[in-house]
Amino acid sequence: MKSRNYCSLWIIPVFLVGFLIFTGCENNGNGTLPLFEAPAVVSQSVTDIYSAGATLRAIIKANGLLTTVTFEYGTSLSYGNIISAVPGPVSEAETNVKADIKSLTKGITYHFRVRAVNSAGTTYGNNMEFITKLGVSEAYGGGFIIYLDNGGEHGLIAAEIDQCAGIIWDNGTNCKKTNVTTTRLGSGKANTARLVSILGLGNYPAKICDELVLNGFSDWFLPSLEEFDCLWKSLSASDLKYNLKGHSYWTSSEEIVFESTQSCYTWVQNIITGEQRTWVKDDNSPYVRAVRAF
Repeated sequence: MKSRNYCSLWIIPVFLVGFLIFTGCENNGNGTLPLFEAPAVVSQSVTDIYSAGATLRAIIKANGLLTTVTFEYGTSLSYGNIISAVPGPVSEAETNVKADIKSLTKGITYHFRVRAVNSAGTTYGNNMEFITKLGVSEAYGGGFIIYLDNGGEHGLIAAEIDQCAGIIWDNGTNCKKTNVTTTRLGSGKANTARLVSILGLGNYPAKICDELVLNGFSDWFLPSLEEFDCLWKSLSASDLKYNLKGHSYWTSSEEIVFESTQSCYTWVQNIITGEQRTWVKDDNSPYVRAVRAF
């Protein structure tokens, strides 16, 4: 009788054991190779829109791969311009990126989208639009915009430099009461004209602003309290480009005094803290910053 060869039968269980071990490693995740994916665009937005520029923003999910991010923008869906996003490249789970674009034209509709590229693929954001317009804190009209009306075409501009590094408010007239007490937005120009007519000749904040000629403009005035509050809210004292050197600044709003022929205090505002308070007129520590309307 011939003997049977059982060697081939051993191959089957050995193969099955090996297969189970291999597939078991895949199921428990210990032996699976990482699955790489193209980046994802979480969101897009545009902020700080000005007449000649804007800031494009996006949140990118890089999915663990080094990802290069750019923005495409232009006046049509063809875009035509590309700018790199910062920071970049990115690799975190989610990263906020942005790009500042300049040399735009006021009143034009612009299109943009973000583009994210890694070794697994390329992802585009949806098309978005914005219209360039005047913006608060923008350099314009001889200074910086500090207020815009609802139409966005008119408002207030602060001078680009201080007009005086400390001066008394009323030219040493011994607390002369002017009754120029209006604090509201839009009253600074009339306040200044009235102060000059009452206080007359000399060197004092209202007169300095009234006679100022700066960057081709001669219609400057000393802001009212509410107008200077717009300046404080719009221009950061810590940003050196605004050249705000003082702490407290004079306004054209005198303190209201009813039962006296004198008024020794007027309103000032702290450019760092925003505090508004009355200040004795013959103190020469407050600074002067003129504004103009447009």
